[in-house]
Amino acid sequence: MTMTTEDSFPIRDSVMFSDARRAASLRASGGGVLSLALAVASLAPAARATDGRYRDFVIGERAGGMGGAAIAVASDVDAIFYNPSGLAHSRGDSISLSANLYGIQNYKTKGALDWGADDKSDTFVTIPGAMGGVSRLSDEWVAGFGAFTPKQEKRHLIAADDARRNFSNGDYNDQTLWIGPALAWAPSDSRLSLGAGLFAVYRDCSISQSSFSSHAYTWNGAIDIKTLGLLASVGAQYDLGDGWSVGATVQSPNVRVWDDGTMSVNASFDERDGDFDFGLYSTDVRADNYIPWQLAVGLGRTVPGVWGFALDAIYHPSHSVDFMRWKVDGSSLSDTIHLHSVLDVSLGGEYIVKERYPVRAGVYTGFSSIRVPDDPENTDFITSDVDMYGVTFSVGRRNERMSVNFGLDYAFGSGHDLADGPDGRKIRTDCDRSVLLATVSTTYYF
Repeated sequence: MTMTTEDSFPIRDSVMFSDARRAASLRASGGGVLSLALAVASLAPAARATDGRYRDFVIGERAGGMGGAAIAVASDVDAIFYNPSGLAHSRGDSISLSANLYGIQNYKTKGALDWGADDKSDTFVTIPGAMGGVSRLSDEWVAGFGAFTPKQEKRHLIAADDARRNFSNGDYNDQTLWIGPALAWAPSDSRLSLGAGLFAVYRDCSISQSSFSSHAYTWNGAIDIKTLGLLASVGAQYDLGDGWSVGATVQSPNVRVWDDGTMSVNASFDERDGDFDFGLYSTDVRADNYIPWQLAVGLGRTVPGVWGFALDAIYHPSHSVDFMRWKVDGSSLSDTIHLHSVLDVSLGGEYIVKERYPVRAGVYTGFSSIRVPDDPENTDFITSDVDMYGVTFSVGRRNERMSVNFGLDYAFGSGHDLADGPDGRKIRTDCDRSVLLATVSTTYYF
């Protein structure tokens, strides 16, 4: 039996994988084609993603060392991403050749694999965090162009229980790229600067998994989605005097422009009443990398060449998302998840040693907008509610022509995820996640 999806559905992180044991259970209970199609909406253990957070790490040169606190004090290339009005305070024309992150992403969900083992992975990643350039057009106008990677996650799993002949392996790769221009304006006789930016947001996500179990099934699935959208941001900074400043940024929701995807799920069951094969394939998977609007406000103080600090609050509103909508045998199916509002914070400071060596440190949060229910049996979509807490540190050297910075970004957290109990029913289980990244950034001034 082969079915093809006909309708479109948005996808957040990893979606569209079935738990083979659950599918077998539904088949045995007489659920039929419709129940099996619903089972496809569940995520395989090896492809689980910590969904619902808006950041797992921070990017930027100065902002990267200060925990992402930049709304009131951002300038140069950092301002394109955090607050475009900050471009007006750039030192001059500049180009940032790299702001890369290198490190390890660790993920563990207790008892998530089919035979009760933990789903865990330690993956090395290279993240092209930020790059771009700034050009002063006149005394009042400054333009910039940047490319940023605020989200990237990779996982690889190979697990086996030889004694009971259970095997599972999977790969998960997900990256989002923001690229676009920004423009800032600051009258020479005013303390206020204004700015706006426009970004193309491109996402590439691919997942694959295969399983063999002594429960008498073999299962494999794969999905590959690509999306392109647009979002805009407007910002302002105001000089309060004596080095104090405030800032605010409003970011629009992401508007889908283009998407493309392919999905395949196949399973075979050896049951007492006969063998059963199931397949679901589509070359027209529609996806929407939905990013809600956000409001960020900040306060900071800078004593040029000596020290500075910044504090930001970033609000993401609650909203509902259709995880997917699709058709099976003429029936339209959908599932909606509610994402709670989130208030993230960033706090950071810097001290300039001998006016040339910046030492920066900061903290930040990455709270989840999802809450795994205590009784998740009727939850078809596997998500997690891990709240992350991050710490950053960097040291560097700067002069009139260039700046170089080296830093560390460590984020950690724990929460809950969904796993499959001994009888195939969904249960809530513990989940841990950590990210350790080394950062390198270089900027040249002209």
